[in-house]
Amino acid sequence: MIREIINYTKYLKEKSPWVFEEGLEPSKGLHIFVELDEEGNAINFPGKKGENWDYYDGKGMSPFLKSIIPYEQKSRRVGTRMDKVLDTGKVEGSKKFQIFSCSPYILSFKKKSFPLIKSRLTPFFKNALDVCLKKDDKENKQKIIAFKNALVVLLDKIDDLKISINSGELFAEYKSVFKIMKNDDWIYFYYKNIPFDKYIEAHNLYLQNKLFNTNDFNSDEIISEETFGLSGFINGLNMKKPFLEHKTASMFKGVASRIQAKDTIFLNDFDLLLKRKNKVFPNPLPIFIDENEFSTSDEIIKIFRKDNKLTYSQILKQIFKNTPDKVLQNYYLLFFNYKYELEDFDFVSKFRYSMEENGKYPVIKNLFGIKISTDELKRDYPIKNIFQFEADIVKTIFNKIIVGDSEGSYWVHYFNKIDSKSKDLFNKIMKKTSEPVYSIVLKYRKTFYDYIYKSKTQAIDCTMWDDIMWNSIIGDLRSDKITDKGYHSKEYGIKEKLNIWFSLYNYFTNNKNRTDMSSKIPELLEKMKQVANDENAHFETTEEFAFGAGQIIFYLLNQSKASERTHALLEPFIQKVKAEQLQSSIAQAVNMYKHEISFGHGRFERLSSEVLAFETDDNLKNYQRFFLAGYFATPVIYEKKENKND
Repeated sequence: MIREIINYTKYLKEKSPWVFEEGLEPSKGLHIFVELDEEGNAINFPGKKGENWDYYDGKGMSPFLKSIIPYEQKSRRVGTRMDKVLDTGKVEGSKKFQIFSCSPYILSFKKKSFPLIKSRLTPFFKNALDVCLKKDDKENKQKIIAFKNALVVLLDKIDDLKISINSGELFAEYKSVFKIMKNDDWIYFYYKNIPFDKYIEAHNLYLQNKLFNTNDFNSDEIISEETFGLSGFINGLNMKKPFLEHKTASMFKGVASRIQAKDTIFLNDFDLLLKRKNKVFPNPLPIFIDENEFSTSDEIIKIFRKDNKLTYSQILKQIFKNTPDKVLQNYYLLFFNYKYELEDFDFVSKFRYSMEENGKYPVIKNLFGIKISTDELKRDYPIKNIFQFEADIVKTIFNKIIVGDSEGSYWVHYFNKIDSKSKDLFNKIMKKTSEPVYSIVLKYRKTFYDYIYKSKTQAIDCTMWDDIMWNSIIGDLRSDKITDKGYHSKEYGIKEKLNIWFSLYNYFTNNKNRTDMSSKIPELLEKMKQVANDENAHFETTEEFAFGAGQIIFYLLNQSKASERTHALLEPFIQKVKAEQLQSSIAQAVNMYKHEISFGHGRFERLSSEVLAFETDDNLKNYQRFFLAGYFATPVIYEKKENKND
């Protein structure tokens, strides 16, 4: 994967350099170009604001400030470690690390460090010459010494840089920029006499020397472009952590792999893009291994840059909408957390976007009579692509915890850590959910990420699917409440999940003997009508018994006048493992609500007598889904009697 990241970053630098420049801003503070004459004197100081220097307050950028951005980028240090800076010399009475720039052509520091800077110039430039300049480059060495000497003088003249503080008035008043700056604002001096390619060369030499994690594993004593060493990119020293060491790769002094110094620069460029405040990459990020596919990477970045609130799934939806026959294949998919730590990566040989199989899409059927209005049933609908599966199915079955939307925004939480101190959206949602749903979220969210984003179609099997749907529905049963208008708060959601569960019941399995629940539910309803309306019709299977028991329990619990007659009352019945136990509980319920029941109600009498008289030794745990389905299916007891003449 490291080699693929290097190749990808090379491509971006050569073919899409805009990626490295777009959205960048200069650091807040003073930016000063210093031009020296042959004797080393500054000839443009203080000069004109907007031409030789300018001040950036974070609000508006002049053409000068825009032009300075590439120069500032060529002074960035590696990471945040103290041993990676050039300002390391010991100076009595001065703390270490006051100068942040890592180039001999740039001096940068914060205003609060100003009193210490002069004392640090000599050790800083000595180190910069050793690290960032070729040994035989005598000409530029003399220029750098002249730049350092000029800075000693210019630092004393910093107050000469002034800006108008009341430009709207007739008589403008000017004040020193340095005096109105905040302590954390920056001051940058750039050497104007040096061509930009020398800035690049100097910074690359710095990176070449500083990007290795340590020099203990280098192939050469003196680092060059060809030197192999231990890169610090997504890498650590695991010598003292044997469980983190590679055991199967070829080893050098206990290290599994090393890369060349020239390649560490590309990895650093990639790392900077990854951590850019103004996001460049979506998350997750595909890294294609074939250069012919790199154009797709450009397309992904361009769509993301237009609106960096788009999720990866929304970006791919646009791509497939524009080019329906698009094929995404042979890439690594990287997922980073908010700290830019790599959470997950895997190789995707071919991405599956369409859910079509043999000319058909999986269809979610309205098996439980969900209504979208008083007189209109919700229609059956196909799941046409994998991101519709995510947006409709995953969102519903996990109660908008893993996937959700609100006020036009769309979120996914496949890798968020559970932290009681965290205030992020994911943890707020998790605190409100029931225990069964909480459990399946933690257990299966990575599986669904693999299924959707990596096209691991075997990741979900029928056993897993049943476990998810059962626990998700049980969680809703337990948290059901009666609203002020007398409705069940979770009933619609439970029926939605039952529709999804049974519609996709055979989708995640190759077991040809598995019951087709989407066909079975209408059959069982028809059987209930026969038994309820014809005294000569009887239950023949345990499936019919369990379904009928659900119908009876719904009718009985519906007779309750209690304020909290929630669906949670169903759970004790579901947990019975023997028919005798369930029948005993139903008989007790009949006795409890008999004063509410009109025993002239023939359907109830015939159906209940059939349930109470049925005999089976089957373990009812294996038929819980039929019991649940019977409870939430259209109650045949309440159906209006058909007019036979019609």
